[in-house]
Amino acid sequence: VVFDAPDPATLIETLGPDVLVKGADWAEAEIVGGDFVKSRGGKVVRVSLVPAASTSGIIEKIVENYCQ
Repeated sequence: VVFDAPDPATLIETLGPDVLVKGADWAEAEIVGGDFVKSRGGKVVRVSLVPAASTSGIIEKIVENYCQ
């Protein structure tokens, strides 16, 4: 989901996910929306990063392959 707010708090509160996933490079206490999700019985999951893989890189490949 693309959003133009400075952080995803409003989006998270609107969607009300049961699970909020963020990279393990973020401390759980720093994850925006984590407290909201947990207050509703959901959970916050931190996943390990994959070296040399990024959302930006995936988007760049899509644009290169399909938007020309």
